[in-house]
Order: sequence, then C-alpha cells, then structure tokens
Amino acid sequence: MTAMDNTNAQQFVNRVGKTGGASMDAGSGKLLNPGKRGYMVGGEPDTAGNQIPPTSIPADQFGPEHVTRAMNALHHATGGRSRVNLGAWNDGEGNVVLDAASRVKRPGEAMRKGRNRNQKAIWNNRSMREIDTGGNDKQGGTA
Repeated sequence: MTAMDNTNAQQFVNRVGKTGGASMDAGSGKLLNPGKRGYMVGGEPDTAGNQIPPTSIPADQFGPEHVTRAMNALHHATGGRSRVNLGAWNDGEGNVVLDAASRVKRPGEAMRKGRNRNQKAIWNNRSMREIDTGGNDKQGGTA
C-alpha cells in the first residue's frame, strides 16, 4: 500500500471496530461495501498452492500498520494475483483475525471452496451472516 492508501487502512480498522469485520480488495486497497452480492471464503492459497495462514492480533492493539503489513504480505504471497481480498473479523475472544480470502458470486461454489479449504464458515456479504460449511478450521469465515 502506498502512503496515500493509509486512509483506506484506517477506514478498514474503523469498520472492524464498528461492525466486527471488513474486507478489502488486495489489488486496489479499497474496502468492499457491506451488502454487496457474493460470499467471502477464507484460506486463499499462496503461489505454491498452500493456504495462507490467518493472523490474530489483540483487538486493542489493531491498527492501520497491521493492515498495511498484511496487504504487503498478501501481495507477496499471491504474486499479486487478482481477486484476492484481505478479510478481518473479531473472533469473540478479544482478537482481530486477518485472513486471505476470495469473493465468490455463487453460493454453491462458495460452499465447495469453503469445504475444500476446511473453513468452518463462509461469509454471506448480502445478509451479513456466517454460513457453516462443516469444516473444522478454528479461524472460521471472513467478514
């Protein structure tokens, strides 16, 4: 992210604090609007095909610098691949979880992808709710 994108990083942090989660397009650095059609599926793979592990940060320490570092790491891990997002959510235990995710338009495809990635849940952008996939990844879905 460039210095100009610091505003986007701060907006991301603010949204996580206010709503409990947020998603950002890793290519453009723009926040995704809540209610937009589609499903977020965590566990996006790196260039070698391995799932990028999520990062957990104490919520009271979470700031724009974490977003900037995560975006840079995500860009590096995916080789700048398009359609990759940074997702974040409060885990209910005082932490913010950052995860590499993809936005999928069709629910069946999102569920398959979530199950293949062993995700506990995917996120329905329109209804703003988690959908259980039956996976056991403790990190869950991506907001």
